[in-house]
Amino acid sequence: MSYIQTLPAIMTNPKYHSPQFEYKGIPIPEFDLESGKLIRLCVPNFDSIGNNLVHSFRYGLLNHFEKIIPKAKWAKEYKGSLFRRCMRPLTVENYITQKLNIDATKAKTISEYLELNPKEKVHKLTIGKSKALTIKCDFEKYDTLIFDYYGVGASEFDYLEQIVDAEIKTGKCGIAIDRLEFNQNNEKNKNIDRIKITVGNTVYKK
Repeated sequence: MSYIQTLPAIMTNPKYHSPQFEYKGIPIPEFDLESGKLIRLCVPNFDSIGNNLVHSFRYGLLNHFEKIIPKAKWAKEYKGSLFRRCMRPLTVENYITQKLNIDATKAKTISEYLELNPKEKVHKLTIGKSKALTIKCDFEKYDTLIFDYYGVGASEFDYLEQIVDAEIKTGKCGIAIDRLEFNQNNEKNKNIDRIKITVGNTVYKK
């Protein structure tokens, strides 16, 4: 992948110390968020008494970090209303153009970098490609992103990781929430600091 930066980079060398805290009874270890680093918080599916940690817990934690970390942005994939999807579907090119306020030529450059057809409908993208589109566009405007990898299939995981890693290498930073059971091997990327959140007698606790 190659890409020529089309917008001025906003480099403020962000750094934030998150002390240890509890969220809905689950202890979240302390960590430092620094430029050029991605914090991967690996969360199990359930707590020690069987409460689901996949949906409301994940979204609540993402919202929490967006509120407490200065200038952080929660990168949410485009959903759009049912009417918009049926009557006036947004294309990849339209999405980039509107979100970044750039012309079609620059939007096409970004879509090609993401290996996306600029005329493809956004609501028809796979989860991995949809997340990549959102994350890339948000990283064009913000130094610090909060997002998750939930729903990304194994065939697209490396693709999305490459998009994120390219941004992190420019000095951007972020917090990503992922499933604990999918992250048992060592990180290949030195720019990623993995934190395993374990509860109760989870088999992943070491």
